[in-house]
Amino acid sequence: MDADQIMAGRRQSGRPRKARAPVPATRAGAIDAAYLAQAPAAHRRAHAQVLTPPDLAALMAEWIAAARPATLLDPAFGTGILARAVAARRPGIAVTGWEVDPEIAGAGQAACAAEGLEPDLRLGDFLASAPEPVEAVIANPPWLRPLAGNGLRAQIRAMAVRTGLPLQGAVNAYTLFVIEACRRLRPGGRGAFLLPAEWANANSGAVLKEFLLSRGLLRRLVSVCNLRPVFADALTTASLVLVEAPRAGEALPETIDCLFVPEGAALPGPGTSGRPVPVAALRAAPKWDVLLRDLPEAPPPGFVRLAALATTRRGLATGANGFFHLSRAAALAQGIAPHRWRACVAKAGDAPGPVFTAADLDALEAAGRPTVFLDLTPPLAPAEAAYVDAGAAEGLDARFLTRNRTPWHAPERLYVAPIWAATFARDRLRFVLNEAGALQLTAFHGIFPERRDRAFLRALTACLNATPVADLAEAQLRRYGGGLRKIEPRDLAEIAVPDLRRVPPARLAALGRALTALNEGRRGAQARLDRLVEEVAAEIATKPEEST
Repeated sequence: MDADQIMAGRRQSGRPRKARAPVPATRAGAIDAAYLAQAPAAHRRAHAQVLTPPDLAALMAEWIAAARPATLLDPAFGTGILARAVAARRPGIAVTGWEVDPEIAGAGQAACAAEGLEPDLRLGDFLASAPEPVEAVIANPPWLRPLAGNGLRAQIRAMAVRTGLPLQGAVNAYTLFVIEACRRLRPGGRGAFLLPAEWANANSGAVLKEFLLSRGLLRRLVSVCNLRPVFADALTTASLVLVEAPRAGEALPETIDCLFVPEGAALPGPGTSGRPVPVAALRAAPKWDVLLRDLPEAPPPGFVRLAALATTRRGLATGANGFFHLSRAAALAQGIAPHRWRACVAKAGDAPGPVFTAADLDALEAAGRPTVFLDLTPPLAPAEAAYVDAGAAEGLDARFLTRNRTPWHAPERLYVAPIWAATFARDRLRFVLNEAGALQLTAFHGIFPERRDRAFLRALTACLNATPVADLAEAQLRRYGGGLRKIEPRDLAEIAVPDLRRVPPARLAALGRALTALNEGRRGAQARLDRLVEEVAAEIATKPEEST
């Protein structure tokens, strides 16, 4: 699993975030539970070890067992939960497993022995193993991104050369496991993979989606709502990718059985059918959530994509926020001259309202919050050079982002975005009019409308914070466990908003007043804004375009 997904959930408080851990009903289940209790959390995070819930394992095993295979491969064996689930339905099946971690492999051997299963468990990296044709494969592969030091980037490059697929450095480790496992499937062989639900919406999932569809592999997709707890030991989402390798002469499927499991629903039984979604529609949709959740694909009348009105860009990435982002008092104490200071916000909580003013910035400073970004572009004064040397002594120059800059302490190109969009959200996306003219770090993306007059900026910010726009934006969000949602700049550009280019000045002014009321927290302000946005969109939709 991605460590940042897991930790993002742990930092939140309030509602329950995880599924309840099942009480072990067998000796093998007790071994699973003992491993989770005894293995250090850091060790499990490093190896992306999250055990498959029994109900998901059962669904995956039923898909495999229905094909009656004599042999089974699990390339990410862990404690053998998936292999044991298949063996319970196919007694006598020959199991081959791969596992890189000797500690969990030992637990897996013991758990399998407790159920009378003797797998051929090989200690090593499946991705580096010699290809052997298999009848069936089942896996909860590691969910790891290519961070510095984990060797995944080299494996991505090697697989791109070996397969000819356009794999890039952003793909997750599970992508490599699924591709390699599917390449080893014999005709008619089946595979079942447990992946995060967001794989089908992320840009980095495009290669895997095309691989599965173009080869006729994908047969069924079960996606679980991100608000539904799935894992007892991690905060993340889940989807089942069920595949079958076409036989010689077999026509490739024209539709895929897709099933979305809502927040309060139970997981489907093995025979539960979903909705047939055309392969052509899946290939055309950048985000499959639109199809799985039956969300609108195009802006409704009166709306356009935000890209028609503005461009978007991620916030500033420093690689060492504590070094570059200080309070004014701390900057003075370090001897950094005020001409190096740029007003800046680093956390979404520092700009909680829909309008952020210079007074809000001063209030943050008075509360001791960091408010200035240090532009340490050379040449440096002696005190500034000493500050930079102290940062290098702490190893800040060797971090992933800073080591790729020359010099390491020079910032990327700085810009002031007129409107901010919060990168993460629990309830709905949040947008802020940046009247303070401050920089923003990666907690916010930047929105740059083509029109920069105050009336237009205020009207657009009001619309972005309206419920009708928030509802339409659901199609663009990436969902993580516990209700956490994320949006990327390219996704942000696809949000549907009223076409304010066709709105008369009086209506723009009314939207601006609605934004003020919302920012001041007036009673009923949100409902009045929502009605106004609906009215404006309806007016746009009924007017001929040339009339405004």
